[in-house]
Order: sequence, then structure tokens, then C-alpha cells
Amino acid sequence: MKRVIMIDPGHGAETPGKRSPDGTLREYEFNRNVARRLVKKLQTSGFDARLTVNDDTDMPLIQRTNQARDVKRQGYDVLLVSIHANAAGEGWSTANGIETYTNDQAEKLAQIIQSRLIAETGLRDRGVKRADLHITRESARYGIPGVLCELGFMTNKDECTLLKTDAYREKCAAAIAKAICEHYGVPFKTSTESPQQAQKPVDKVSIAINLSVPGYLRDGVSWLPIRAVTEAVGGKVEWCATTKQVRVNGKDLTETIEGGVSYAPARELATALGLQVEWDANNKMVTLKGVL
Repeated sequence: MKRVIMIDPGHGAETPGKRSPDGTLREYEFNRNVARRLVKKLQTSGFDARLTVNDDTDMPLIQRTNQARDVKRQGYDVLLVSIHANAAGEGWSTANGIETYTNDQAEKLAQIIQSRLIAETGLRDRGVKRADLHITRESARYGIPGVLCELGFMTNKDECTLLKTDAYREKCAAAIAKAICEHYGVPFKTSTESPQQAQKPVDKVSIAINLSVPGYLRDGVSWLPIRAVTEAVGGKVEWCATTKQVRVNGKDLTETIEGGVSYAPARELATALGLQVEWDANNKMVTLKGVL
């Protein structure tokens, strides 16, 4: 039976209160980043891995577990893993560490995930737990292994600092991917390239970047989805608590939110990414051009 690993990226951008006490970390940014890294690692190791939510919206939980149910009904062996950052109280707290929630179908896997996360990150082991959580409860109704990972506390100053780093997010994604590979007896692969391919020199070339992502035109200005475009070209997205703006590669952007997704003017976003913009008025299409 073919297997599908469904990765749920937790809360969305519009979920109220899901941020650090000082506002420097919004949980959805951490969740989405780790989830996307995890999907790529699983795909590299040969799994059919999919996100339940592909943008920054807060899709209702029932729709997420229904996705897993529907895939199972198509004849697939399904695993559902949800990614979160933890919180305790309203302000800064001493609560710390990593914990993993599970249902009956995923107890063994949850133990492996928890063990790998602690070994990889060095944080406090809060253990594998059970709770009345939608992801684990509803997946169990359909006989689907369900796991929810709380990867550190946004309300702990030290762990909040960690959660904002690429290095920590990479560790979390790698640990979970390795655990899933171990559980299913699949070799964990870090790259699809051979050593010869990796060492082969590559000339810099000009490219036109076709992301096929929906933007919109308003008052003569083209607006593009910030995260989708930035991550597609290897840029860095972060939230600046001081200016209350989205920052790409260290530059603040003009931001508007439509349907839970953050957009920026195309030329402004392109400048932050070191790209150029061409506008096709006939087709109402933006083309980004740059050098790789």
C-alpha cells in the first residue's frame, strides 16, 4: 500500500495570540518554515509528503483531518504530523522543553520522534503525552496515526531566541524526518545529488522566475505573496516587532493581507530579493528576473 505523509503546519497568520510576548516571533512563521523543510526532507527520502495547508491561512482543523481521512479512503496508508510552538501564560515564563502528543496508532512513532528531537536539539524532554487535541483525536477516529509536536516555548526567552533561527528550525525538521524514516525502515537521504553532481561547478545565468503564484493588481500596482516568492528564491522572511512590518532579507516591506496571506508590491519585493521586474500588460503577468 502506498504511503502519504501529511504535514500540518499548525496555526495560521490570523490566529489571535499565537506569538511571543514581545511580538518578535509569530508562531505561524515558525510552524510554516519547519513544515516546509520537513516536507522537502521526506520527499528527498522518497516519501509522498504533502502539506495540509499551502499558504498562511488558518484552515479549520476539521478540514485538515478530513483531508487525511479522504486520502486514506483513496486507499493510501496515511500519517498526519502537526507542527507547533508551545506557550505558557500571558507573558514570559520559565516553562521549557519539547513534548509530543499522539494517539494509539502512533505511540511507537511518537516515542522515536521525541527521542530524536531531544537528541538533536538538546532541550528538556517533556515526554510523549496524550490529550484531547483535535489532530490526534480525529485522526484516530479514522484509524490514522496522528502526532502533534510542540517544538519549544515561545514564552521562554531562551527558547524564543532559538525558535527564530534557521539552524534550530533545520534541526527540528531533520529530527522528525529521521524519526519517520526510522519508523518505516526507509533510509534518510540528505540530497538527491551524487557527490560528483554536488561538486560540479555551475555558471551564473540570468533566469526568468515563473512561480505560478496568484497575485493581484490594485491601482496600477502589482502585489505578490511575500512568503511564496521569497522562499522560492531562497530569501528570508521575518517579522520586525519594532517597525511592525514584514522584513525580507533585512528590508522592511509595505504589507497588506488578503485572505490571510501577506502581499507586497512586486517591485519592492523584487528589490529586497535582488531581482528585476518586467510587466506584461497584455497578459497582466509579472516576471521576475535575476542571476543565480
